[in-house]
Order: sequence, then C-alpha cells, then structure tokens
Amino acid sequence: MLTILMMAALAGDTVPAVTVHRQPALPVVALRMALLADDPQGFAGAGHLIQHLHLPAMEEQAARVGGRVQALRTSDALVYTVTGPAAELDFLAGVLRGALNVPRPAQPQLLMALNTLAEERGAERETAASYVRAALRQGVFPGELPAAGTAASARRLETAPLEALWGEMYSPGRLAVVAVGDVGAEQVTRALRGLPAAAGERLAEAMPDTAPSLAADTPQATRAWVGWAASAPADDAASLSVAARLLGNRLRRGMTGSTVEVEHWWTHRGHALAIVVATPGPRAAAARRTVSGALATTLGALDAEAVRDAVAGVRRDLLFFSRTPERMAEVLGAFADRGGEPDAAQRFFAALDGVTEASVRAALEGVRASEPVTVGIAPQRLVPN
Repeated sequence: MLTILMMAALAGDTVPAVTVHRQPALPVVALRMALLADDPQGFAGAGHLIQHLHLPAMEEQAARVGGRVQALRTSDALVYTVTGPAAELDFLAGVLRGALNVPRPAQPQLLMALNTLAEERGAERETAASYVRAALRQGVFPGELPAAGTAASARRLETAPLEALWGEMYSPGRLAVVAVGDVGAEQVTRALRGLPAAAGERLAEAMPDTAPSLAADTPQATRAWVGWAASAPADDAASLSVAARLLGNRLRRGMTGSTVEVEHWWTHRGHALAIVVATPGPRAAAARRTVSGALATTLGALDAEAVRDAVAGVRRDLLFFSRTPERMAEVLGAFADRGGEPDAAQRFFAALDGVTEASVRAALEGVRASEPVTVGIAPQRLVPN
C-alpha cells in the first residue's frame, strides 16, 4: 500500500512530501531522502563534496543499530538512503536529519573529500564504458556537469565557505522522503519532525562552469567502442522505455559477439535514448553502420507482438529491481525526483498497459528527428615484445 502524506508540521509553512510504501513482511525500513538541488553556479561538485563530508559520521551512526547508509549524487538530487531495523525508525531518521546541517570538517577531512572527488573525476575517463557514456551525456544534456565537478570548480571549492554553499542548495521545501518497510505514515511523520531551517548565507556570484573536454583523454581499450545517443520527446516515457528495450533486443540479435546496451536516459533535463556497443576491432566499421541504422531497422520490423513482449520485459525488470526495500525506495524516489508527483512510479507502471505499436513508433520517430551524438574509441594496438 502506498501512502502519500504532506507534512506541513516539519518546518514552518513548508510541505515536503513523504511517500510511504508499507511492507510488513520484514522488520526493516529503508528511508530515502532527496534534496532537489543544482550545485551553485561556478561550484559544480559542491553537493557531492558535502555528501562525502557527512557520509563517514552517518555510516558510523547507522552501524550502531545494524543499519547502512548510501549517498548518491544523481542528475536530479542529492540522495541519502539509510536502511535498518524498523524498530529504530526514530534513530535512522535522526541520521538523515544530520545530513541537513552544514558540515564542520577539520582541514584533513576536507582535503580527503576533495581528493575523493578528484579520483571520481578521473575514473569517469579511465574506462571505455564510462568515457563513452560521459561523452554522450555531455552531448545530449550539455547543461549537466559531472557529479564530482570540474578541475576549475574544485579550486573554488577548496576555499568556498561551506555555510554559503549549503545555503544556496538547502531548504526544507526541496526535500522529498520515501519510506519502504514495516512502518506507517504517521510514524515516519513523527520521526522526521525538527528539520533544520533554510540557511541564510549566500555565495558571491561566480563564473559558470563548463563541461570538461573529453577529446584529449580517450582511454585505451582492447575492443572497439561505439556510442550513439539522441534526445527524445518527453510526452510518453513508457513508450520510450519500451522502444529502448526493442532496440536492444534487435541489436543483440544482429551483433552476436558484441556487448550491446541500450538505455533510456531520463532526468529533469529531458529524455534520451543511448546505445553503447563494445565489439572486436575488425567489426568496428560494421558496428557503426548497424548502430547508425538501428532506429530505421527497428521501425521496419515493429509489430504488436514484439511490443507486447517488450512491455512485459520492462515491467518484469522494474519489479525485479525493486525486490528489496532500499531498491523500492530508490525507484519510487527517482521517479519523483525528475519533477513528477510522488506517485510517478505507479503512474509509469500503469502507463505501460497503454503502450502500443503506434505509440512506440511515434516515440522512435521522435528520436529519429533529433540530431544524434556519436562517440568512437578504436582498440589499442598491441605490440609484441
């Protein structure tokens, strides 16, 4: 049972939404708290830096009651999820509340967190799979900067006042909470009372960050990599997800010996379909041709039976991924973070019933009307000793 509760008592006149999915079979609860915020202009990576500063203390606190903590910086929000015994709901909620205060790190802690961000920025460029996805996302969502920031923003973050950074991002009205497990809505409401007020400090204006160029950092690879992505219309997310599955099914059947991933990217910035292929070097040219013609060939082979099978596959994957409380909390929260209502995940699941051959065809035609972004990585040449 899904309960959506507006909590006007939490912080003055603010009314952040709490979504509760009751699962009494196991005596556990997953609490997911999302702060819908962009990093301040010129300080990309600020939110993720603050997460790294809070995380060690949160992990230590949750471990006292056998709980665990996860911190993510998504395209849409700063997300913390704490999972533990349902009987410790009040304590676990207190762990989350602690992440809403301005961190007060000692200098070594701050340097360690900044170093972790630098390592994450490098990791995005080190492997072919992450490099291809980063380059494609940069093309279809040019306003989206890496979660770990940029080299230029890192230099500003070294001296920026944390109070002002947090003041730019936090207010109780930007919070959304999802609880999944053996708890009730009123219990969650009581446990989350006492949120900090919005911070008052603000930053001086800074020059905006620009996305780092990936051209000079192409990673080495033992296989050829082909990446393709295009923005998609935002009016029918369910048909887009089904279209992505149909594209993947068709490409995998025709590209045996290659690794094929087709993904529906969905953030508050919009939608895109992306294709990432790893293939043996001698097949690279054929792979590029196949990927570039994938939309046309999928449209040409589209039929009602294939659409029905793809709908069943999308539904099955969503249910399988949501099999644990923390994953169910992530699904419910991620749909809402994109700008949807608290019940957006349920609406998407219901919308799958209405997906037809005609709606998938319209979705694919909409993608085909966009200018695609392409990325290629040639396999490295191995020179024998």
